[in-house]
Amino acid sequence: MIEQEVVTIGLTQEADDMLETMVEDGTFAQKVDGYRFAFSLALAQGAQPGELSKRKTIFNVGSVDPDNTLQDIVEELAPDLLAGSSHYRVVERLAEWGVRELYQQAIGPGIDFVGLLSEVEKVNLE
Repeated sequence: MIEQEVVTIGLTQEADDMLETMVEDGTFAQKVDGYRFAFSLALAQGAQPGELSKRKTIFNVGSVDPDNTLQDIVEELAPDLLAGSSHYRVVERLAEWGVRELYQQAIGPGIDFVGLLSEVEKVNLE
């Protein structure tokens, strides 16, 4: 059975705290920017995220994806993740993975955005 599409999305409390920290330290201007980047990074790196056990609602889908671009991207680039799940639950799971990945870099030497983009380019060339 396919899950009905949702109107709000979020992260686990822990990942939301990580994202908030990255906004506070200036890594991202707004949480929505970090959320979208985290989603994109996870998708580009071929992440296979697990289910979220308990999520905290953060955004209305319309504020994160006003023109359904993220929904279309999931359908086109990650159809295997849609098995039994709605598009925006997949977006959540990918964003969760990406936030955690970015946070680990942020608390270390800092996020190397150029390096991340180079890694993505290598993955896409393979």
